[in-house]
Amino acid sequence: MTTPSEVFLVTVDVLADSPPERPSSRSDGSGPSINSSGKALMLMSPAQPVLRVHLVWDWNGTLLDDLSCMVDAVSACQKAIGEPPVDAATYRRQRCLPGRAFHDRLCGRPVTDAEWPTITRTFAEHMAARNPPLRAGATRLLESVARRKHTQSLLSLTDDPQLRREVEQTGLTPVFERIDGRHEPGTAKSVALEQHLRGLGARDRHRVVLIGDTRDDARAARACGIRAVLHSGGFEPAEQLRTAGMPVVHSLDAAARLAIERSPRQPQPALLDDKVEHRC
Repeated sequence: MTTPSEVFLVTVDVLADSPPERPSSRSDGSGPSINSSGKALMLMSPAQPVLRVHLVWDWNGTLLDDLSCMVDAVSACQKAIGEPPVDAATYRRQRCLPGRAFHDRLCGRPVTDAEWPTITRTFAEHMAARNPPLRAGATRLLESVARRKHTQSLLSLTDDPQLRREVEQTGLTPVFERIDGRHEPGTAKSVALEQHLRGLGARDRHRVVLIGDTRDDARAARACGIRAVLHSGGFEPAEQLRTAGMPVVHSLDAAARLAIERSPRQPQPALLDDKVEHRC
């Protein structure tokens, strides 16, 4: 039996977009209690040390709530080559990588070599003009994860200069240990992720988790030997994400919680009620 001298009292910040309903204090040791500041308290044995997790965040469709921006940009590309615009449902259903294959699908025919430069130029113009729409609650979530001494980095297939410019606009640059965008056209997410992980230095990959919003994120994580959690509010619908064999959640808070809870010997209070779906 654990004696009082063998127990640490740990305060854990709540990771939620809105404050959760406060559970009643427990005096029987069967669950977390709540202190006067509204933070959850856990009893944690020193035999169960807190192991820090590294979260690799995706940008577009994950930390950014930019589906409508992408739909507008792709629609402008389609119109520039004489094709009809797309709606959000079509975008999510047809989206694939690389981008040229995506436009092939949307056109119902191969995009010509003459059309492709027009598409890339139009898309770049729309992306450069946008203000990055950060997902509601994202800043508070990232700061809360950082306060708990977990580390975080950012990886995107957005061109590197634009990515850094957008992150700076949102004020999130200091949160990330490393920021990597795309340096070469056509770079696969798995290749970019491997380079990103190497740039982070020696880490236990069992404690690195990619949080993204597409099946491509899941494939990249699997190829690099790390875990992934997929967020269903981005570029691909939940029914498609479930085929990737990684956990699927419906909020960024749930994604961060699941990533941390499933790390080796990482004790956490159950503070979120988000439904989690997964196939493993």
